Amino acid sequence: MFGFKKTFLLVCFIITLSSATEVFASGQKESIDIYSGKTGRITVYISGPAAMISKLEKAFEKEHGDVLDLVQMGCGPLRQRVWSEMEAGQIKADVFWGSDPLIYIALDNKGALEAFTPEGIEAVRDEFLTESSYTLINERYIVVIYNSKKLTEERIPSSYADLLDPGLKGFIVQADPSQSSTALAIVAGLWDIHGRNWDFYRGLAANNFFLSKKNSDVPSKIQEGEFDAGIAPHDAVLRLQKKAKKEGYPTPLAICWPEEGPLAIQRPIAISRNTARPEVNEQIARSFVSFMISKQAQKITTMFGFASVRKDLPLTVGIPGDLEIRRVDWDYLASHENDIRDGFKALFQ
Repeated sequence: MFGFKKTFLLVCFIITLSSATEVFASGQKESIDIYSGKTGRITVYISGPAAMISKLEKAFEKEHGDVLDLVQMGCGPLRQRVWSEMEAGQIKADVFWGSDPLIYIALDNKGALEAFTPEGIEAVRDEFLTESSYTLINERYIVVIYNSKKLTEERIPSSYADLLDPGLKGFIVQADPSQSSTALAIVAGLWDIHGRNWDFYRGLAANNFFLSKKNSDVPSKIQEGEFDAGIAPHDAVLRLQKKAKKEGYPTPLAICWPEEGPLAIQRPIAISRNTARPEVNEQIARSFVSFMISKQAQKITTMFGFASVRKDLPLTVGIPGDLEIRRVDWDYLASHENDIRDGFKALFQ
C-alpha cells in the first residue's frame, strides 16, 4: 500500500511539473495569474501632489472604509514600474493613475488592462471619452513658463517658437524625457504639432537647452532665477502661485499660454487585468475608478490646477477660457514612441 501511494505521488508530481514547463515554455505567463495583494484592500500606484492624493484617499475611504494601499511615486518611476511588472508577468497594482497616455496605450495593446466603463461616464465631456480600456481623468496643458523679474516685457515669450530667441541661450529648461514620462509625452506632442520633425528641438539644442530630472524642477528652477524660461505643465505653476498668495510672498513665476495653442496631455487611470483578483477587490478597484470621475473627486483635482473632464464643472481657476487647445493623436505617437525617443536622444546625447 505504501509503495502504491509513493508511486501515485511521483506520477502527480511529474504531471504537474510537465504542465508547468509547457506553460512557461510557451511564454503564456498570463495563464498563471496569481494575486499578490490582500483580500479587501487594493494597491494603487499614484502620482501627483501629495496633498491632493491625501484628500482623494480620505474622500474615497470615508464611504468605502480603509481599503486603499497607496504607493506614491513620480510619473517616470510609475511608468517604469508598471511596465517592468507587466513584463515579469503581473502588474502588482490593482489600479494606477498619474502617467502619460503613451504607456496606457502600450499596456492596452499588450492586453494588460481590464476593460471597464465607470459609473457616471455620461457626465464626461465627449472629447474625453475613449473606447480604450483606460479612463481619462484630467487634462493638463503644456505652457511656456518664465521669470517675470528676469525678462523685460519685450522679451516675454508668446509662443513655443519664442524659446528659440538667441537672447535666451543657456537659460531654457525642460524635464528629461528619459527620466520623466510626462516629459516624454511633451516631446512627442511638440514633435507632432511642429510638423513631425525635429526642427523645433534642434533649435532648442542650438540654444543650449537644459534638461532637468523632473517636471517639478522646471518651475522651481525658474522661480529661483536659475533659468529665465522653460516648458512644463501648467498645473505646477498654478500650485506655486497659489502657495505664494496664501503665504503672502511674491513669486516671479508667470505663464505664457502659447499663441499657437497649448499642447493638451491627459492623465488616464486603469485597472490591471488579473483573473485571480478577489471579487471584493475587483469591486473596490471599479468603485475607485468611478469615484475618480465623480464630481467630488474632480473638484479636488481642480483645486490643484488640473482641468476637469466633466461637463458640469467650470474651468479651473487660472486657465483662460478662450484657449485654442492643441490635441494630438496619442495612438499615432505611441506607435512611433521608439523613433521619438531615438530622435530626441540623437539631439541631446
